[in-house]
Amino acid sequence: MAKRTKIESMAFGGYGVARVNGKVLFIPYTVTGEEVCIEIAKEKRRFSLGKLVRVIKPSPWRIDPPCPQFGVCGGCQWQHIEPSVHGEMKRKILIESLKHLGKLDPIPHIEVAPAPKPYGYRIRVQLKTEERTIGYYREGSHKIVDISLCPIAHPLVNQIISILRNHQSHFSTMKEIEINVSPQEEKGVLLFHSNSIDQRFEYFAKQFLQGQPILKGIAISRKREWISIGNPSLAFKISTQENENEKERDLLLRISPGSFFQVNFEQNEKLIQTVIEFSGAKKTERILDLYAGAGNLTLPLAIQAGEVWGIEENRTAIEDGRFNAEGNGIRNVHFIEGKVEKVLKDWKKGKPNQIILDPPREGCKKIIHHIVELAPEKIVYVSCEPTTFTRDLHLFTEKRYSLERLRLIDMFPQTYHMELVGLLIRSSDQWR
Repeated sequence: MAKRTKIESMAFGGYGVARVNGKVLFIPYTVTGEEVCIEIAKEKRRFSLGKLVRVIKPSPWRIDPPCPQFGVCGGCQWQHIEPSVHGEMKRKILIESLKHLGKLDPIPHIEVAPAPKPYGYRIRVQLKTEERTIGYYREGSHKIVDISLCPIAHPLVNQIISILRNHQSHFSTMKEIEINVSPQEEKGVLLFHSNSIDQRFEYFAKQFLQGQPILKGIAISRKREWISIGNPSLAFKISTQENENEKERDLLLRISPGSFFQVNFEQNEKLIQTVIEFSGAKKTERILDLYAGAGNLTLPLAIQAGEVWGIEENRTAIEDGRFNAEGNGIRNVHFIEGKVEKVLKDWKKGKPNQIILDPPREGCKKIIHHIVELAPEKIVYVSCEPTTFTRDLHLFTEKRYSLERLRLIDMFPQTYHMELVGLLIRSSDQWR
């Protein structure tokens, strides 16, 4: 039976939040302040999931989504909301998480870095394939939504999607096709993932690459290794500076298949500058960059600090990091290959002044005791998952680290996802 209700707020996951008979109800594709007609789709013990039937009184922030697949494709959740308010909505979601999950009081002012491009920003996408279909998974399923263009993808990505569709029959055996592009090079690479790739496909891939000047290279995943055709690595130029009085310095990073790079190039630069700002590193300081990847944060920090150690278990990323350090003439940075928890447990290279954290979505709960034993004065925590960030923040506060600054970077417009950077300072009385 349809029910009338009002959307009170937004929740992580992209849902509007309402209450029906005192029970919390999460409803997708709604906006704060709207009056809507809904049906209960699923009952849980503590909450319910609703389905939007119709909007009775729309929010002033409601707009027509530009993508015809919005609401079917699972990639975006907020195309129906005016982009200029996304940052503020995410800030409020984060405040609720810090209050209720993190038990944080008081909460420092949350700075918001809005996205300059609400569309056309993604420089990396993963497409699913099945017979003659190329696209993304349908919301809540593994069925594929066929797409010819993705509004949040970079124009270079969409050009390559069009090329793939013109040769669709050749890619029907792929499980996934990843497209990565470099705006500076104006080139892209294709990464193919499949359970079975024979020599005929490799021959086709070579011929295909020769006929597509927009592509630098192709990489084929096989048994935990990559078969490279052409040059499947991309170059990204990032700008940084030693301090406010210095000129910007450009760094060129190589990113190979299997290495990680942020999907939003413009917002990645804001992320780098935020980490540098929060760190405030000096030439006398030693920094550990945990989960360092190919050096996206490690190398800009090394320009400021006396010594930086980047720890990363991905061998390809480590090789890229060392290549990038040498290519940019940075001598005070060292990359260590290994699991972060193992490296920290055996650490004997002197206590760091600072630790930079950019862990995977599950957070850093397993290594907090190792970090605390090293007693850094500062911790700069980068996270794309506010729930685990909040949990870990609570654990750090129990060890007398306090959250001094917090910035939300809207790295993923049209979605509920967000990037966070927090500055934690060790309390002065901790070691008395």
